[in-house]
Amino acid sequence: MRALVWVGIRRMELRDVVKEGPPEGWVTIEVSHTGICGSDLSGYLGENDLRKPPLVMGHEFSGTVRDVGKGVPDGMAGRLVTVNPLLSCGKCSYCLAGDRQLCLDRKVIGIQVPGSFADYVNVPATASYPVTDPVRGALVEPLACAIRAVRHSGVRVGDRALVMGAGVIGLMCARVLAASGASEVAVADVNGRRLDGAKRWWGATDVVDTSGKDADTSLKRLANGGFERVIDAVGHGQTRRLAIESVRRGGTVVFIGLHENDTILPGNVVVRSEIAVKGSFSYADDDFRRGVMLSGNLLDTSGGWMVVRELAKGGEAFAELVRGSPFSKILLES
Repeated sequence: MRALVWVGIRRMELRDVVKEGPPEGWVTIEVSHTGICGSDLSGYLGENDLRKPPLVMGHEFSGTVRDVGKGVPDGMAGRLVTVNPLLSCGKCSYCLAGDRQLCLDRKVIGIQVPGSFADYVNVPATASYPVTDPVRGALVEPLACAIRAVRHSGVRVGDRALVMGAGVIGLMCARVLAASGASEVAVADVNGRRLDGAKRWWGATDVVDTSGKDADTSLKRLANGGFERVIDAVGHGQTRRLAIESVRRGGTVVFIGLHENDTILPGNVVVRSEIAVKGSFSYADDDFRRGVMLSGNLLDTSGGWMVVRELAKGGEAFAELVRGSPFSKILLES
């Protein structure tokens, strides 16, 4: 079978690899669509220490069950599914409490085990959820991330909210914030076309271009005393700092972006203003199930915010996203 293999910094190769059958309790998925995640881009650039080449990345995907391992319930073959790529031990205190995303032996399909930038991928049968549309199915995983981040924000009806970043996670956070009752949802980014899309398809009431020198001033003017909820979906030192500076006293900031590790933050501001700062990583199983159920209502796949490319063009798609693609999401079709 074919697989798009990350072999080194900024290097992707389409290779023929051995197709292995599913182990007990697992199924083989014939991949339909896979989204390129921001964390995949970080790996591609050599900036993500969890990903080691050579690696078949890809963890946002949909496809059809083509083979089943021993112990898999009857009736799964032929189903179109999306997959929760989070693998956990099921035995530690976090797993037993329902927080598999915090598992002490956490693994992710496409990071520690081969992923979906391939014709076929093996996954646990219990991680597969039936869907009706392959494109929306491939977008469930980032939607689940957004659902969890918004839940961490504690948004209430009437709150004013800000999202740093108009990538697909940021845009989905904006949509979920609006659906949760936020009266205003502003989105900040350096990409003007993505900001246009934030208003057109994702429910943003205001947008801020942070590419210029007056980004701080523009955000302060829009904040007008501060937003109740701010989500940083970028993960750069600057966006994290701007998130802290844009939230109101007693407000909540959620960090979900992962592009940089070390960040200097205004600690005294956090203390004196009693700002709550929370991290949000992936999703609990309930968030993923909500993503499956809500994807049909919350995701408009007809808009120009995304594009589908062939798997064979995957290397070019990665390079385009690094350069600054006008699209917030590129899906690869196997």
